[in-house]
Amino acid sequence: MIADPHCHTLASDGMVTPAELVSAAVTARVNLIAVTDHDTMASVREAQQLGEAAGLTVVAGQEITTGWPAQTHVVGWFLDRPVRSGMSVEDTVAAIRDQGGLAIIPHPFIPVYFGSIQPAMLRRLLDVTTVDGIETMFTAPLGSWRRRQLDDFYVAHEERLGARIGGSDCHFGAHDLGCVVTRYEGDFRGAVTRRTTVPLKTRERRVPAGVALRQQWRSLVDLPVRRLRGEL
Repeated sequence: MIADPHCHTLASDGMVTPAELVSAAVTARVNLIAVTDHDTMASVREAQQLGEAAGLTVVAGQEITTGWPAQTHVVGWFLDRPVRSGMSVEDTVAAIRDQGGLAIIPHPFIPVYFGSIQPAMLRRLLDVTTVDGIETMFTAPLGSWRRRQLDDFYVAHEERLGARIGGSDCHFGAHDLGCVVTRYEGDFRGAVTRRTTVPLKTRERRVPAGVALRQQWRSLVDLPVRRLRGEL
């Protein structure tokens, strides 16, 4: 079984509708996706209805922006309702767990000023709680040195980091869905909790330059403005 458990739609900074996302997943022949829009679950219900009709499992998720460390992202899966943004990373993990969800660390250690948890931050988090999984394979550029750092960090903290996860961080539907996936056996949640998941890279992401630029505007300008207005 193949999952791409990190996908976005027009509800946040993705470039596709829920219907286009589901269609891309069916074309890519994945068995499961998770809709993890930034600070909203507005597309989840529609995607789940379309997925059910297409024979695709759609997990209700969200990528939550923390207030401390500022602008760090945490993914929640199997959520019943949105998790409030702007909390500490520890409280964000607790809020996911409070509603029976799984807390996942997405695209760690990327050398950017927002979105990606850094080693010292993650070490402090693990001092007070555990998480259910961490993306050890993803499409964002990491570099060979930070890749080794992530691999070594996982080996040193495996018991507290949970399952190894792969995800495309899909924003472009057919252009990038399924580039990086998670292979699993049985049901997805059970495989994550048993830590039997295997991250895989299947192909390179190829996105037209014009589409990529429009997405960057949505991510870096439109989304923060909507967040400030309280629309997410």
